[in-house]
Amino acid sequence: MLQSIHVIIPFKAREGKTRLSSALKPAERRLFAFAMLRDVLAAVFGQGRTTILSRQEFRAEELGIDVEILQSELELNDALNSLISHQADLDWPADILIVMADLPLLREKEIRGILSCQGDVVLCPGRGGGTNMILIRSPKFRTCYHGLSFPEHMAYARKACLNFSVFESFRAGCDIDEPQDLAEVLLHSDGEAKKALEMMGFSLSESGRSIIERHYQKAI
Repeated sequence: MLQSIHVIIPFKAREGKTRLSSALKPAERRLFAFAMLRDVLAAVFGQGRTTILSRQEFRAEELGIDVEILQSELELNDALNSLISHQADLDWPADILIVMADLPLLREKEIRGILSCQGDVVLCPGRGGGTNMILIRSPKFRTCYHGLSFPEHMAYARKACLNFSVFESFRAGCDIDEPQDLAEVLLHSDGEAKKALEMMGFSLSESGRSIIERHYQKAI
């Protein structure tokens, strides 16, 4: 029988995505962040229990989706590792899949892909040395989300004598952090994040390169 999955999606409900500030106003960044989160929720739908982990309070009604929200005042790693410890105390009733909330290109195919990989830990790298998804099958593992987290997660798995594998995927590896990343959403997504950008007046440039243009700004 397949092991149950607990999907955990860390999410910054307020003042997130500051590196997009040159392209999006604060209200627009919030709208876009929620749109990306809805795309991620659509990708993981049906895989098991899903929990959004946030330091800031917000209501599921803001998402338009009935989903479990866990508010924690702890820093990201402390909050995640506390959940891992709790699973261990319960004799590990479900494997943990951590999925970042800024992956609007993600589809169910990528979720099935990482779940099919072997290992005590499966790491999915993002661009620039980050870690966009982690499948945790051992209570010995702990997260190290800061800076170049991907090599740190590999090093931790080795130190803990855990077998790990790497799931590489363009869509899963494409986190949206910088203004130039917005072009990837317009090129490769058809979800809520793309609709949000188009509503804000963004489109692909006709210059022959994958850059974006903004034709107007809509009040939000």
